[in-house]
Amino acid sequence: MKKNYFLIVLCFFAMQMNAQAQQKATVAVGEFTGNYSQDMRNACIASMPTCRVNVVDWYSVRNDPNASKNVDYIITCTLGNLSMERKQGTRFLTKETYYYYDGKITFNLVLKDARTGKIMATRNSFTSSSNEDRQKCMEATLQMNSQECRRLVDKGIVISVPVKVIQDAKKDKVQTVVIAGGSDIGICPGLYFNVQMESEIAGSKIYKTVGTAKVKEVLSGELTLCEITKGNKEIMKLLDDDVKLYFTSTEEPMIHF
Repeated sequence: MKKNYFLIVLCFFAMQMNAQAQQKATVAVGEFTGNYSQDMRNACIASMPTCRVNVVDWYSVRNDPNASKNVDYIITCTLGNLSMERKQGTRFLTKETYYYYDGKITFNLVLKDARTGKIMATRNSFTSSSNEDRQKCMEATLQMNSQECRRLVDKGIVISVPVKVIQDAKKDKVQTVVIAGGSDIGICPGLYFNVQMESEIAGSKIYKTVGTAKVKEVLSGELTLCEITKGNKEIMKLLDDDVKLYFTSTEEPMIHF
């Protein structure tokens, strides 16, 4: 294979892609139960990654056969009790004593397939905040961490696309590639990938993770430029050997690579 990496096109005709991810998925925000559930539900709707999925209110579409049939996934949530604990602190410079509120609320998010009811992903987490004003503390605590909704979607709605073009490489290490998917199927800035190698054992296809990548730029509805963040050398060798590699979306890491 010639190493003019700006022109090489790796023709991977096979594409292992989640059927519901062939186009941008539609996610409905459903029932939230527990204390302050409506506030948390509104926060979830507001923080959903709309570049990744289409977001609708389940209560607005569930009784409309035409609208509800287009829903691919439904998010529900169970909330624990909201605690507001008054604490004492000391200001760093003046050593003055002051009082503040420490707010916490736990929640369990669930993403289900709208057609089968199968659980695709869950997140058990909590939000917390502190403020000298009790009302402001409560409001901040109720604002669901936008990362949690994002991680739930990325974990449960998987996109898998092949490499299209090697964009940049240095010596024996690939730096960036263009993959065969873009905004049309919900790839957007902030999305992370596992780079997986396809192989076959006893007639079944299996996939081994050989590296990681993240979106550098969404070029169009059908193409995305990705930066290889781990496994640069091994990925380069596999591509040179015409091994089929797929970029499979993964949950956003806690520590960004």
